[in-house]
Amino acid sequence: MVTPEANRPRLSRDLIVAAARSVADSTGLDSLTLREVARELGTGQASLYRHIADRRELLGLLADDLALGFPLADPALPPRERLPALWQSLHGYLSRHRWAARVIVDGEHTSRNAVPFVDSLLDCSAAVGMGPALAMRTYQAVYNLLLGYLLNEHPMGHDREGGQRPLPGWHVAGGQDAFCWAMRCLLDGVLEGRGDL
Repeated sequence: MVTPEANRPRLSRDLIVAAARSVADSTGLDSLTLREVARELGTGQASLYRHIADRRELLGLLADDLALGFPLADPALPPRERLPALWQSLHGYLSRHRWAARVIVDGEHTSRNAVPFVDSLLDCSAAVGMGPALAMRTYQAVYNLLLGYLLNEHPMGHDREGGQRPLPGWHVAGGQDAFCWAMRCLLDGVLEGRGDL
């Protein structure tokens, strides 16, 4: 339902992005259409075209907005704890926006707004003695691990008939606990010298 113009705030890119984030958070990325964003804003779809060209541009703006919220390292933590804590914070942040990993993996929508996060990670890596090449390789490995955990909602283990019951004796940890365990194993291996280039 379109609200009377007098009751609507003036449209802007920021308002459109906020509405797009609300739609994506509540109904998922597949439901994110210009029609749904217009409905969220109480306006007609045509009015959005004065501010954005299409859904592709909207996803790029959404990626920029998402990257503004990426966490930075906590300098109060000991150097060895900063790196895993930063990855854990990013996992928590992206978990609250389940659509985000799909936008990131698509690779079409990169954002300069992510540079402070990457710089923070590389600074943390240097603080624990990683050289630039090892720091970048470790960053790529943990980043891919993170995206895998965020994208893979498939339960672990199946019975032989293809059902979704875990295998006997398996306890399936999910969410942040599972990611943190895997991430710490990877980082511990690198920091103990098993990841030398």
